[in-house]
Amino acid sequence: MKTNNSTAFFEYLKTKTESAWENTEPNENFGSYILPGTKWKPGLSADMLHAFEQEMGYTFPEPLRNFYRTMNGLEPHPDLNEDMSRIFYSYPEDLNKIRSRIEWIYKSTHTTPALLKARNISRIFPVWGHRFIMIDEPGHPVLSMYGNDIIFYGFTLAETFLREFLDIHSKRQYNTPVVPFWYPGWRKYPKMPKYKPRKGVMTKWIQKMKRNVILQKRAMG
Repeated sequence: MKTNNSTAFFEYLKTKTESAWENTEPNENFGSYILPGTKWKPGLSADMLHAFEQEMGYTFPEPLRNFYRTMNGLEPHPDLNEDMSRIFYSYPEDLNKIRSRIEWIYKSTHTTPALLKARNISRIFPVWGHRFIMIDEPGHPVLSMYGNDIIFYGFTLAETFLREFLDIHSKRQYNTPVVPFWYPGWRKYPKMPKYKPRKGVMTKWIQKMKRNVILQKRAMG
């Protein structure tokens, strides 16, 4: 199936991950918090999704809406006080945790919602663990955000999900995009000095002796 952010694609991912988790061993591949037989909770209804958006104060971008239309966290629901590297946030159970994660990033980067609005900076939303989708950025890329430690993680939510949980990699893309304020882009290494063949260190006397030896060998044929 073509990788995109449609509900059909997320349904495909839902089926594939549940199949992968059916017989997985604890602590293998998916971490100790995704247990054998883990299933996705049903997606949110239109009314629940609208209520979720109202709680957050903005309309979700279409990739995030399609994700929550399809699935809404895991069952059994993991303990979010543990390592959250692969924990999906569920509504309404994890609403306070979602807000807390966002506030932590704002505090760590010395910013506020008012500042984001004033400077036209994208809002952020944690989908799972430390993976945040960019709400207002074109294409809605995903960044890994742990305090002020921020790196580019995926071009789209679907592509990131596919790679992270099914180890399926889409066509390699280069030139990671710049996300204003959050991610300035890949910093190229400074230019290295051009390589110069090593000539060695010789005094003028040694150079003269070497030249005389060469001339003598030539004279002797």
